[in-house]
Amino acid sequence: MKKNTRLKPWTTKKSKYLLRDRWITVRADECITNEKIEITPYYVLEYPDWVHLVVIDKKGRILITRQYRHGAKKIISEIPCGTVDQKDRNVLEAAKRELKEETGYTGKFILAGVTSPNPATHTNKIYTYLVINPVKDKVVIQDPTEIIKYKFMSLKEVLKLIDEKKFFQATHISSFFLGLKKAGIKLPT
Repeated sequence: MKKNTRLKPWTTKKSKYLLRDRWITVRADECITNEKIEITPYYVLEYPDWVHLVVIDKKGRILITRQYRHGAKKIISEIPCGTVDQKDRNVLEAAKRELKEETGYTGKFILAGVTSPNPATHTNKIYTYLVINPVKDKVVIQDPTEIIKYKFMSLKEVLKLIDEKKFFQATHISSFFLGLKKAGIKLPT
């Protein structure tokens, strides 16, 4: 790259939708770079925004879920998460709904950060919330397509899951550390 080259967004000549679904939209763009190089097709994935929830109880334990993930064909440990639905009034409402659906918990929600799962190809954002003072609600609304087990684990136990590749979803690990940072929790040395 030349030293004096200015970074500029690409120009999109044309877009064609290949798939439109409630979960994902796949778009093929015809792009021209600042250097007049044509890139076609350039695939873009349009997902709804996602919410990730780092739930920490008064003992400093983290709420971890386990469920089957078909893409990996494995049972995976993660943090509670979900999609911002069109019926949600805002991202916070989606976060509260998802936590209640997956675990039956409520609590105090604090925005820990906003990230992109992959800015090269994804249009959506991940909103990570730290949830403190979790309380089990008497009413649990479960999604019949999700069988989720959950439990509170110590920081040491969660870090071991990451080391053992049992908790290995990259965006969840990122959100997990954002939540720890927001909570002021230092990693063991």
